[in-house]
Amino acid sequence: KIKGKYYVNPIKQKWFNDLNFRTAIDYAIDRNAMVNNIANGAAQPLFTAESLSSIYLNEKLASGHEQNIEYAKNLLYQSGFYLDKDSILHDKDNNIVEFDLYTNSGQTEREACGVMIKEDLKRLGIKVNFKPIEFNSLVSKITTTSDWDVVIMALTGSPLEPHGGKNVWYSKGHLHLFNMRFQEDKNDTILPWEKELDELIEQGALELDYNKRKVIYDKYQLIIYNERPLIYLYSPLSITAVRNKIKNLHPSPLGGAFHNLDELYIDE
Repeated sequence: KIKGKYYVNPIKQKWFNDLNFRTAIDYAIDRNAMVNNIANGAAQPLFTAESLSSIYLNEKLASGHEQNIEYAKNLLYQSGFYLDKDSILHDKDNNIVEFDLYTNSGQTEREACGVMIKEDLKRLGIKVNFKPIEFNSLVSKITTTSDWDVVIMALTGSPLEPHGGKNVWYSKGHLHLFNMRFQEDKNDTILPWEKELDELIEQGALELDYNKRKVIYDKYQLIIYNERPLIYLYSPLSITAVRNKIKNLHPSPLGGAFHNLDELYIDE
């Protein structure tokens, strides 16, 4: 709460605080269709907080799972959700499940993702009100107010340093979007897995040995994968075209096609 008012409508708060509900949404999304239809195949489904090119990627989670509507429905039923005669989803208190989904207008990929997510969740009986809005308005909405439900956006980070995402994962971070804490809030409770993320972030920042850091960051990705505070969609592939007469190319997802520029030569 903030000044006696809930950040989020208490009815919707119950839905999004339910792990079964979040997991059902995750399983309802067809990432392969997004890769094929939106990214024209130049992407891969994403399931972790680290990009597929990250040296800290938890490889055990990278392949994720396929879309599974029936499994998603079963999870919802376990939490008391049900479909009425018109196939509209209700919660156990008989409230219709409906929420707003925002993204920045003019960003064609995200707008297309929003349309596909709306249709995917419709198969669960969920009504999604998709609302693309101007970018600055979107940023202001999600960082200074609680007047939003769900948002599609990109959070950039380094494939070399997970600590760059501290502002998202630290419980008091400014971009801790899934459980924001405003300055006026003095009594909010940190969830057990949020506390564990806080500890892992601090451990990772202090550890210098790569192998030990890898264990720490594998664990932080596993927590996020299991709790699903954010649901990842896909990771674009970087494609570079180079004339075939240029030799000794060794493209890298970290350094691009010309990271070894001093070693390239032209074969006439």
